Amino acid sequence: MPDRPRPLPADLEALSAFSAPGPGVTRLAWTPELRAGYDWFAGRCEEAGMAVEIDAAGNLVARWEVGEGPALVVGSHLDTVPSGGRYDGALGVLGGLEAVRLLQAWGVTPTRPIWVVGFMDEENARFNTALFGSRAFCGDDLSDLGDRTDADGVTLRDAMAAWDRTPEGTRAAARIGEVGHYLELHIEQGPGLDLAGAQVGVVTSIVAMTGYRATVTGQANHAGTTPMGARRDALSGAARMVLAIRELGRERPHHTTNVGVMSASPGSSNVIPGTASFTIDLRAPDDDAIAALDADCAARLRAIAAEEGLELELERVYAMEAVPMDPQLADLIASAARDEEASAVAMPSGAGHDAMVLGRHVPTAMVFVPSRDGISHSPDEFTTAEHCELGARILARVLMRLTIPAT
Repeated sequence: MPDRPRPLPADLEALSAFSAPGPGVTRLAWTPELRAGYDWFAGRCEEAGMAVEIDAAGNLVARWEVGEGPALVVGSHLDTVPSGGRYDGALGVLGGLEAVRLLQAWGVTPTRPIWVVGFMDEENARFNTALFGSRAFCGDDLSDLGDRTDADGVTLRDAMAAWDRTPEGTRAAARIGEVGHYLELHIEQGPGLDLAGAQVGVVTSIVAMTGYRATVTGQANHAGTTPMGARRDALSGAARMVLAIRELGRERPHHTTNVGVMSASPGSSNVIPGTASFTIDLRAPDDDAIAALDADCAARLRAIAAEEGLELELERVYAMEAVPMDPQLADLIASAARDEEASAVAMPSGAGHDAMVLGRHVPTAMVFVPSRDGISHSPDEFTTAEHCELGARILARVLMRLTIPAT
């Protein structure tokens, strides 16, 4: 293919400026920083001749309205975790735009529409509403999530209102019926490609995962006058539970467990905590494995609660089955990597992605490019410009093969 100046690294740099103050990139769901990033990206898409809208679920949808028939969708997300990196999610969206620009530079006119989508709130970092935009895009009912709050007590309903959106209105975002295939470019977020010395990962499947919000209830009391043996200390019990969750993951190969957020109340140094809450993330290679892990986790936590004289409530906030990627699309990715003279390996994804939602409805595939030292969700997250551009070229080649009949 003819060479051309590639603006993708500059785009990644420019987008990273849309962030709340602090280290790394903080662009949470439904925030002014995310909206500013949307507005900037919309302008870049319009420069490429694409029509842009923000749908009822806060997804940014840019459409190259060429050809006819079911759309080819390329996407990921533009929201980040707090103090995250500039590549997670953003590469998939900006790389999708770059793939469109490559096709245009190559003189390719697709026979099917191509959409580039930035899905709202993939990260689950603010309202515990993981994969919000892609779920709405695929027709899930999200109308009951409006009362969920962030760390500052802001409800999802109020945050959406600032964007002139409502939880009930997200039904209008369902457009999966117009989609034929879905592709997602992403940094690996792990060390696998670096360890294998490979430039490209062809994703075979996305692991099963389950998440909970755990609430432990004891009795708040004076820390100086309550005997140690008479306490119902919610935080101490929760601490035991957190360590038990860690051991569950260590006992099982290819499983992971995590507690990422924890809080205690009333929050005074001289008061025994009466309540404690924390998040739980469980991941396993397949559906049977996640079911077994889930059951074992609940049993161990309830046993600890009983031993400590505490009450335990487990609220499931998400449950995702393992999702295999489409083998024919995976073959196209591997073929495109060969055309680029890039080394490629097949590998599963231990992280969740919007692809796991769309993959239940349409043929879906993912392309991984390396993360230096396997670091992600961190200001130290880094992928070389060469690998970013390679991923975009692979996307462009796959789109071309899907839209131009073989002769």
